[in-house]
Formats: sequence, C-alpha cells, structure tokens
Amino acid sequence: MLRLGTARLGARLTPGKHSFTAPQKLSRRWLSDSQAPRSAPSRPGLLVGGACVVVAAGGGYLWLNSGTETKTSTVPLLKPASSEDDISVISPVPVLDLKAANQKLREQAQSFVFDGRDGQKGRVDIVRVASNDPVEDEWSVAVGKGIQGGTALYAGVYDGHSGWATSKVLKQALIPYVSMALSKVSAPGSGDVVDAAIKRAFTSLDDRILNTGREAAEAGYEPGSSQVLSALAPALAGSCALLCIYDPKSSVLRTAVTGDSRAVLGSWSSDSGSFVASALSKDQTGFNEDEVKRLNAEHPGEDDMLSPKTGRLLGIAVTRGFGDHRWKWPNEFLNFLKSNYHGTEPRPKSKTPPYMVATPEVTTRSVQSSDFVILASDGLWDVMSNEDAVTCVSRWLSARRLGKPEVVEDAKTTGYTIDDEGWPSYKATPEHFAIEDLDNAAVCLVKNALGGRRRAMLCGSLTAPTPTSRYVRDDITVQVIFFKDP
Repeated sequence: MLRLGTARLGARLTPGKHSFTAPQKLSRRWLSDSQAPRSAPSRPGLLVGGACVVVAAGGGYLWLNSGTETKTSTVPLLKPASSEDDISVISPVPVLDLKAANQKLREQAQSFVFDGRDGQKGRVDIVRVASNDPVEDEWSVAVGKGIQGGTALYAGVYDGHSGWATSKVLKQALIPYVSMALSKVSAPGSGDVVDAAIKRAFTSLDDRILNTGREAAEAGYEPGSSQVLSALAPALAGSCALLCIYDPKSSVLRTAVTGDSRAVLGSWSSDSGSFVASALSKDQTGFNEDEVKRLNAEHPGEDDMLSPKTGRLLGIAVTRGFGDHRWKWPNEFLNFLKSNYHGTEPRPKSKTPPYMVATPEVTTRSVQSSDFVILASDGLWDVMSNEDAVTCVSRWLSARRLGKPEVVEDAKTTGYTIDDEGWPSYKATPEHFAIEDLDNAAVCLVKNALGGRRRAMLCGSLTAPTPTSRYVRDDITVQVIFFKDP
C-alpha cells in the first residue's frame, strides 16, 4: 500500500520522487492495488465516477478515491423464533432513575468566575438541557471591552426556533458585535448613547444575517445550490436574544432583550429580610401592549396580525427576533425561495412585511454585590414565575452558606392541567422545590422547573425522547450571575 502526499489533478508521477505539479489539489488518500480502475483512462488526471485516476511514469495508474468507501459485509442469518412472543419489542428508550436523571441534567453544566467590583470575584453558573435534536438554545459568556476603554462581563442566552442555525450565529457573533460598539463610546454621556450603540449592534448583526442569505439567493446559483442553502440557513431559522452587560467599575447592569427570554434580578431587601424579584426585561409577544401598539402603528388596518388568544404574530410566538425571514422579507421573494431553494411560502395573512425586528429593548440598573441575576430562555419561565425563581436561588444560597442541602422528601405527581392550546401543563412552585444541588444554582433552577421533589415527574421529563420531548419540556438554558461569588 502506497501513501502519497498532497496530489494534483493531471500530474505525472516521477519515479522515486512522487512529485506533482499540476494546479488543482486533491486531499491525500491511501492507495492500493485493489483500488485501481478496471480499465485505465486515456489521459492523465481523468475524473471517473467522482474519483481521480493519476497516470504514473511507466504507464501505470494510481486510483485516488474522492469519498468514503462503502463497507461490504455478508448478509446476517436470521435466527428463527418459535413464536411472536420470542421476538423482542422492548423500547429502545432507557428509563432514567433519579441518579441517571441527575447525570443527564448535569451534562452541560458549567461555572465561570470573573473580576467583580473592588477586587471581588463574581461567578456565573450555567446549564443547558436539550429537548430538540439538534438543540436550538445556545449561550455565551465573555469578558471584553466596554465603554470608555473599560471592561465588561457579557452573558447571553439565545433561544432558537424553526432550527438551530440562527442561535449558533448569535453565540459566536452577538457579544463581539456589542463589545465593539460599546468600545467606540468614548464618553459616558447619557444612557441613551450607550443604549443606542447596543441597539445598533443587534440590528447590524441581523441585517448582515439577512443580507448574506439574500445576496446568495440572488447571485445566480443553480436552484437547490448548497452554497445558497448554507448562506440562507441563519436567515430561514430564527432566534431570540437576551444579553446582560455588567460594568464592575460602576456596578451598572444593562439588559438587552429581543424576543421572550427573560432576565430577573434578585436584590436583597433589608426591610423584608429577603430577596425581591424585579424583571429586567419584558417579553416581546402579542401580550405586550407596547408591541401591539408598535405593530398597529406600522401596519394600520391589519387587525388580524395578532391572535388575542395566543399572542402570536402571524403564527409565531414572539414579535421580535433575529432571522425569521418569513416575517421580514417581501412575499414575492419568499415565493422565489420556495421555487428555487426549498423555502416556505409567505405566512397566511401577511400583507406588508417586515413585521418583526431585531431591535432590543434595553434597561439599566445599579446592582449590589449581594444581588444576583437569572437569565433564562422561556423553557424556564413557562413553568416558573419570576418570584419563585428568585425564591429558589435564595434558598440555594441559604443552603450553601449552611453547607448542607435541604431535606428532600419525594412528593407524588398529582396530575397535570390542560393549557389553552390543549396540552398538559404544570407549574413549578416552592412547595415542590428540591434544594440539593449546591455546586450550581442554574442546575438547581432547572431541576425544580422539571419537577423538583416530584421525582416521577423529574425522571419522566428527562426520559422523554425526541420528538415527544417537545410536548414535555422545551430546550432550557439558564445562567445565574452572582456579583459576588457565593
């Protein structure tokens, strides 16, 4: 068997040197006698059935395979069964007990520390639990440039929908976009200047995602071209984005939201002797009065855009997002994509797009070292209130200070209620909380969102396989930022 270095199409092999000089490269391959063609081509470098035949000096040929070879095996013999009962129909889905459920819950748990105020260390606890396959949620954290040459902590949660490509782009690009925009703010000025820089970063990134896909589709490629399908993917799918930006020097926290992921602050109140929950963002759906006013002003007379029952905008649950081409591009262009690049037709009742924008709403809050922030995709907030999430983390902090978990007794699942769309639902409330995962607050939150001390519900939620899991739990991503490491 002969191994060659990088080969080039149409080149002649020099005996003893294996030198190739023609201009087009091929990846290196292993060659053997068994791979040689049965009939040699009449010219060097001839491509045959997706492979390349290279003429060697002396009249021989070397066969370069361009793809992975198919393995050939003997058809297996069927072992006779005496009856149907002897034929196994055992479910391939493993039953998760509590130990296995805990292990699955922790597969994507991480913690990071950062430099906080006055030399203190802060911490970010993170976990993601998938329901979709591939998972559509993504997250990112980084310390980068902020305003006036300072540094800032950036923490983002990206809840994808209709695919995973958009959230994957946000994971790698949104924090760099915002950091670059803020680094150009040389003077503090008013908060409006900073907010405007953040908004421009969001919209510039979304414009680039959409323009990249559209330019590829209009570039004259053949219908169904892989280049176009790749470029379109982040525009065809969609994603929410939630980004917190913490300036440790000033103790200012800015929160930018596009979509319905949510950030909630837990701040210590000396008056009540407990943590108080404050929403730092407002879900952008058809139930948000500001969004209803915006859409009605931009699309007068289109009274059927929003469903008063579900809050959906022409079928989608959010009113702002990245990507989401069907709510942004003209209907005639969508029909062009459908005919040429496997796109989907315009949304029913769509008349005057764009309806959706990626522009975030930004809030600003001064925080104390004792405070914490919960950032989460709607998979958490669908089952847990702001106040109960803060209660969960405050109980976690108390147990951590004591150095031991709360006593957890198994609670039976009493049943589900049926939501407005006809699906079983439940709420995660403090009486069912299991405070026992003291190394990671995000894990504690997700465990309790999925059942807590209702162990059968917890194990069942994590056992459910794709695609059934989509009717049991959403993708859930949670970050908890402690401004002082607990």
